[in-house]
Amino acid sequence: MMNDLFIPFYSATYSRKFLTDRYENNEIPQAKTKSYQVCSSFMYHLQHGQLYFNQASAAPIEIKPVLLFYGAVQLLKACILTTDPSYPENSQVLAHGVTTRKRKKATYRFLDDEVKIQKNGLFSHFMNKMFHMKHLEGDKYQMVTLFHHIADMHPLFKRLTNKSLSFKGNVYKNTILLSPTILDSYHMTVNRFEQYLEANTVHKGAQKVKVSEHKDRVEVQLSTLPPSWSSNPWLYDVEGNIYLLQEKEQSNSHSLPELATHFLLLYNLSMICRYEAEWWGDLIHTFDGVDFPYISHYLGVVEQKVPKIISSYLE
Repeated sequence: MMNDLFIPFYSATYSRKFLTDRYENNEIPQAKTKSYQVCSSFMYHLQHGQLYFNQASAAPIEIKPVLLFYGAVQLLKACILTTDPSYPENSQVLAHGVTTRKRKKATYRFLDDEVKIQKNGLFSHFMNKMFHMKHLEGDKYQMVTLFHHIADMHPLFKRLTNKSLSFKGNVYKNTILLSPTILDSYHMTVNRFEQYLEANTVHKGAQKVKVSEHKDRVEVQLSTLPPSWSSNPWLYDVEGNIYLLQEKEQSNSHSLPELATHFLLLYNLSMICRYEAEWWGDLIHTFDGVDFPYISHYLGVVEQKVPKIISSYLE
């Protein structure tokens, strides 16, 4: 249950020590003093995020995106405070940092919509502080691409489009076993696939990759399994199963950690929910077009998954 995920942090003594350790590991000066200053804010962001998610689970779909988006924002702010005790340092980082394009209602489809990253704001700030990713200004992401990068969406895409999106990996210790057809799908040799995985993983660290080909499988041996909060190009579903997209082009169209993917989707859905009432109402009540199953299923995924990813990041 989500209510259990953050219980240790609802002790000021524990949270202060946790923050002090984080700051010392990141060589932030005056770690102990800053942990005392930040502790209450850190705990309240977690608590408020949890309250939003709890309310979302009981809310009708009409308002669910707003609750989930602001819940995710609160949880992300708690994460930022573990690496940046001065947050928010200025008003620039308080904006969302993302924009949506103007809509043409007659032909509008959510799956075709895009969001664009701005220079300043929460999105760029947490990408920098949590994932050490910079210079995203001007990047655009299509909703269908973002959905493709959430493993829990793949069974629905298979059902509705009759097309598989990913290879499921079987994990044995630090080795992931994949279908032998993946090399053909990616048009790569073993060596090239090994280089590709090493170069494209978001969670680089000391990541070493060794790929070997066998008759019935391809084995990918990693120095450590990627964490769920920063695993691209690997994808995790909510049960902890691991996947790789079937096509290299799909993987290359997106290099964001999953938390960033959820932020962009929830931002756009919350904006539609608030400012495009007619389209949103028609979507929910007429079942017109193809968008509703994807959006409805996605909102259910987010409720379970985002708190788990945040918990994993904090651990």
